[in-house]
Order: sequence, then structure tokens, then C-alpha cells
Amino acid sequence: MGPMRVFGEALNTLNIEIKFISATSTLKPVRTSHQVEITPHYTIENAPKLDLFFIPGGSGTRGLSLNEELIDLVRTRVRESTWCMSVCTGASILAKTGSIDGYKATTNKSAFQWVASHGPNVDWVKKARWVQDGKFVTSAGVSAGTDAALYVVSELASYEIAEKVSVNMEYTWHKIAGEDPFADMYEYTRS
Repeated sequence: MGPMRVFGEALNTLNIEIKFISATSTLKPVRTSHQVEITPHYTIENAPKLDLFFIPGGSGTRGLSLNEELIDLVRTRVRESTWCMSVCTGASILAKTGSIDGYKATTNKSAFQWVASHGPNVDWVKKARWVQDGKFVTSAGVSAGTDAALYVVSELASYEIAEKVSVNMEYTWHKIAGEDPFADMYEYTRS
């Protein structure tokens, strides 16, 4: 939800319209693992072409990463998008599409090995809060996702706008992607 705050912030001059897309063919409200209820605007089948296709993470990605029909639909949405961003284990879905094969990417450090297993041809970066490679921006956990969203705003609007959004949120923006204190906490990502 951190990135949604960044993208929806009134000071963000990108004039972003946030639309939620259901991973199923229904528009029934979904309760996240953090007890936030979201009502989708579109299904994955009928969503319009998106400038920024955002793939969230969380425990639900474990089952979704095994759904080949969904992966095919996501692959189409990724291909159509101008930018594509994932947070946390959302990178497992993105990796399964094959869209980031040959690209640099990162994910949540506590689930890094599991996510990386979904994309053996991805150049996984173990020590990074976020990584931008081409149109793809991938990030570690939710706070790193907020950092990555601010980075996207700085690229698409301006650094000054991203800074204003960060200050208005009273959020300390980690502006250097490679400064990742969490990488050394886990054996698989330790340098």
C-alpha cells in the first residue's frame, strides 16, 4: 500500500488514476493479508492498456505464481505497459512471465531464493532496495517499494516532485538503490 500512497498523493503531478485489477474473472472485493479490503475495477482479462502496470507482493503470490493462465494474462499486460513495477514477491509473478529474462531485478530479501527460483534467466540483484532496468522497476519489501515508487515519480515527473511527496508523507526516502541494510540479514543475500 506504500506505493499506492506515493502514486495517489495530491502533490504528485503525474495525475495518476489508480485502478485495481482482479487476478480472477470476478470483481468481488478482496481482503489483503493486512486486512485491507480492495474492490477491483477490472478483471485481468478486461483491463485497459496501462501506462504503469504494478504487481504487488505478499503471501498471495505463492499460489498465483503457479497459475499458468494468470501468468499468460499478466505477460500480455506487461508487454502492453509503458512501465512495469513489482514490489516484494510480486517479482515472482513478473519473473514467471519471462518478461524480465536477461534484465536486472530484485525482491524481498527474506523470500529472495524462492522468488529467484521463478526466474532462472533473470539477473537477480541481491543487494538493492530497488532496481530499474529498461521499463522494469522491481523492489524489495513494502518500504523499499515506497522508495521505488518515489524513484518512478522522480523519473516521470521530477526529483523535486518526488521529494515533495516524500516530505508530505513524512517518509524518509532512501534515494540510493544499492544501500540495502536488509541484504546482510539473510544468508542467501548476504555479501
